[in-house]
Amino acid sequence: MLDKKKLKKSIIILFLIAIIIIAIIFIRNTLSRYETVATSEKDVDVAFWMLHDDFQSANIIIEDIYPSNNSFDYSFSVSNFEAEEDGTINRRAETDLEYELTVTTTTNLPLEYVIEKNGEILSTEQNITTDEDGTYYREILIEPSQMVQGEDLTDNYVIKVTFPKENDTNAEYSDLIEYIKLDINARQII
Repeated sequence: MLDKKKLKKSIIILFLIAIIIIAIIFIRNTLSRYETVATSEKDVDVAFWMLHDDFQSANIIIEDIYPSNNSFDYSFSVSNFEAEEDGTINRRAETDLEYELTVTTTTNLPLEYVIEKNGEILSTEQNITTDEDGTYYREILIEPSQMVQGEDLTDNYVIKVTFPKENDTNAEYSDLIEYIKLDINARQII
């Protein structure tokens, strides 16, 4: 005859084994919902936004300026492409760009600066700063601009410099030159 104690023990062990098996299946199915594995054999294309590897600041020397009610205009442009002389485009930025323009000038002459972008006058922040040698500079900050990838865009800027007419009798300004430095800081928009 069967021992009731051994039978009860065997049923409990079988029951526990069944619970363990069900738990393993449940856990395995649950974990598989949160795990994935993917493989790819395709090379990933990398987009470059830089058109040149020799970004430098541009310098403008203002000479032969005289007191006048008229402005002296200095033009430059910022583009997201590079074109040949015949107009064919040989390189283009492959991402959206954002750039900031900073104009730094000496303060040798009491000049007034207005900056236009594509024919519109920009609001600027102008600060007078000093360097480690104690030389004073005017820093003109312009709000960041954006260029969209896929479109050939050019922003045309004009720096309008005015030497106010009331300084025409002041001899201390003769033979002085003013210096303008343009810095463009561009970055990729992600």
